[in-house]
Amino acid sequence: MTIKQGMGLLRAARLTRRQLIGFALVSAAINGVVTATVGAWLAQTYSQYQSRRQSVESIGNLFYARRTRAGMVNSSLRRNAQLDEVLQRKRAYDESYVEWNTNIRRNLFVIREVMGQANFAKLEQRFEDDVVGSLADIDRCLTKAYDERIAGRDPQPVLAACRMPELYQFALDCGATFTNELFKLSKLSFNPLTSAAQERADAEGRISRGCTRPVLPDATTAPTSEKAPASVTPPTAPLGATSPAPSPPVEPSTAAPAAPGASTPASASPPY
Repeated sequence: MTIKQGMGLLRAARLTRRQLIGFALVSAAINGVVTATVGAWLAQTYSQYQSRRQSVESIGNLFYARRTRAGMVNSSLRRNAQLDEVLQRKRAYDESYVEWNTNIRRNLFVIREVMGQANFAKLEQRFEDDVVGSLADIDRCLTKAYDERIAGRDPQPVLAACRMPELYQFALDCGATFTNELFKLSKLSFNPLTSAAQERADAEGRISRGCTRPVLPDATTAPTSEKAPASVTPPTAPLGATSPAPSPPVEPSTAAPAAPGASTPASASPPY
């Protein structure tokens, strides 16, 4: 019954068998082209997502490796550990230093790709100023303290002068914020309602707040406990004593000058 109805519809539409075969072939070709195009786009998008996600993870691994090894060197210097331990940890830190600096340019390109910009991205400058800059500050402090330790002197004053704990904490806060925001921006999303530009702007704001250096007091200023010397006041008379009456002003003498060799009379006013 159903077949008869279908044949009746074909006769009513005046479609021949050749037309039906042609329609089927054209539909199959269009479906094949669309499927292949969409499949290729999805494969490329997923490949780019995987590449960006691995690159962001690589930035995080390099950052935490260098910061952790810097902390190990700092610990050895603060504890005044054996020289062999200091040398071993410094050698491991130098390896992470070289690996980090070798991949800086690649990391900047990753940031540019994640931000969806063909040219220079705003976060690239932020990355160089804050993340790279904080690690450079730690490196300068460690190098000075390490040189003091090798020379047989105490590295503690150097670590205190450059405020190593504050540098170390700022590097952690800024690096963690930066890598976390890059990781979220590199996610794969097909939601048409999300605004990529707004997400990037929000990420830049959070990175700006997380990478703001704290205001530290100047280490060269004197402690507030040190008071200025009190002004010198003249001694006061003991309680109950009468103060001497002021001497009357001495009028200039009108007498003739004394002859040579003659004794001059003593002044009538009391000495001060």
